[in-house]
Amino acid sequence: MQVKAEIHKRYNETEIHVCSSKADEQVVRLVTELSSYVNPGLIAQKSNGDRVVLNEKDVFRFFAEGQKVFVQSDKETYTISKKLYELEEELNPSLFFRSSKSEIINLKRIQKLDMSLSGTIRVIMKDGSETYTSRRNVVKLKKILGI
Repeated sequence: MQVKAEIHKRYNETEIHVCSSKADEQVVRLVTELSSYVNPGLIAQKSNGDRVVLNEKDVFRFFAEGQKVFVQSDKETYTISKKLYELEEELNPSLFFRSSKSEIINLKRIQKLDMSLSGTIRVIMKDGSETYTSRRNVVKLKKILGI
């Protein structure tokens, strides 16, 4: 493996490129580590005003209520200053899915799917909470999960 640094005025910001002939385990691990270094986590706020950094893997879902966006983690629910559409653009699409107009769910935190309802899917998360996928997103969810 080679490591090169190129310093030039033409770069407005730092860029990292990983080049390889195949996506082996070493390349995948390197990209994952670099991504976590560049984007260390999400800044959220507790109800008492304290700010915390959340890791994406600890998040069950993001949801909008009223004019606020909340993030539900293993421990509690926090507020976040970003809009759902901003989060949708920033989050890893292999981990997160826009299940409805007001919610983004973590696909790795799904425990069970109930497809007995016509036109929608009830999603039961690993913490026991339930949410529903909107009718327009049912086909997308099935495709992502290979159903």
